Amino acid sequence: MKILYGITKSEPFGGAQRYVYELAQEAKKQRHDVVVLCGQEGGLVERLRERDIRVITLRSLKRDISLVEELRSLIEIVRILRKEGPDVFHINSSKMGGLGALAGRLVGVKKIIFTAHGWAFNEPRPLWQKVIIKFFVWLTILLSHKTICVSEKTRRDIIKWPLVKKKLIIIKNGIKEFHLDQRESKLFTVGTITELHRIKGLDILLQAWGKFRKNHDGMLVIMGDGEERKNLENMAQTLGISGSVVFKGFIEDACTQLLNFDVFCMPSRSEAMPYTLLEAGLAGIPSIATNVGGIPEIIENGISGILIPTEDAEVLFSSLVLLAEDDGLRKRLGAHLKASIQESFSFEKMIENTLSLYL
Repeated sequence: MKILYGITKSEPFGGAQRYVYELAQEAKKQRHDVVVLCGQEGGLVERLRERDIRVITLRSLKRDISLVEELRSLIEIVRILRKEGPDVFHINSSKMGGLGALAGRLVGVKKIIFTAHGWAFNEPRPLWQKVIIKFFVWLTILLSHKTICVSEKTRRDIIKWPLVKKKLIIIKNGIKEFHLDQRESKLFTVGTITELHRIKGLDILLQAWGKFRKNHDGMLVIMGDGEERKNLENMAQTLGISGSVVFKGFIEDACTQLLNFDVFCMPSRSEAMPYTLLEAGLAGIPSIATNVGGIPEIIENGISGILIPTEDAEVLFSSLVLLAEDDGLRKRLGAHLKASIQESFSFEKMIENTLSLYL
């Protein structure tokens, strides 16, 4: 088959970009003709080209909303679809989802698959924005032949909408074994790997860390980059914890450094099925994460990790103290989480179930 993958952004290289990268590689291994369409240059494009996967970039396709640019993008996507003639158009992210689904229908693509990596209407936004987002999500699902939900919660959020139930299928993100570097630091270390955006709740983590550092030694390591980095650095300075917080920026294959963490922390305000939490689990690192999105499908509270409410620095602080003072608990939670990841989040199963939708 000829498969065209579509995604709005190439940068930063987050969960959706990783998903497209891995699917494109696996489809190519199975001798399909694979092309990836995305807005702008960036990390995803560079990685795909290193793997000799053909990429088409759209300058007009950006995350910010502009009616003129959206119309240009739609026209360009229609032109590309007519030229490429794919059997399958697999679209990812909200903007490429909406424009791609409409363009695919206009051209008559046989299979339009949309993967929902999370819903923007679950993020903290004004009500009027949520209503508009829901309407366009609904249209995207209607225009697509199938919509992949990466968690059960993702599906539950929309299952009662008109005319969508038969179009939805759950295929959870899968993960494969990866190399782990030896630990370097002997100091108790809490870490996270994430984009530095408000939705990731890192301001709550800094507040909790400020309380923790009053009576405990340790380092907080934040791997990743994003628009909130300067604000977070300023916040750490204001809280007087700059000396114990390290902003490492974006690190290629950051998961290989997970053994440096005694505890992995994900205080997000919204998530779907985060790869970095799956990686931490596969590395056997005990995790504290908010009870949002698909996270409770990864962590069973008290058994394979600790689930906390969003926006609650006090509970996060007490959870950090609990794990810092109980090495045995850390080992048990980490071991149970690793076993759960190995059993329930198979990379091979994700690939097989996804490619079967193309037939």
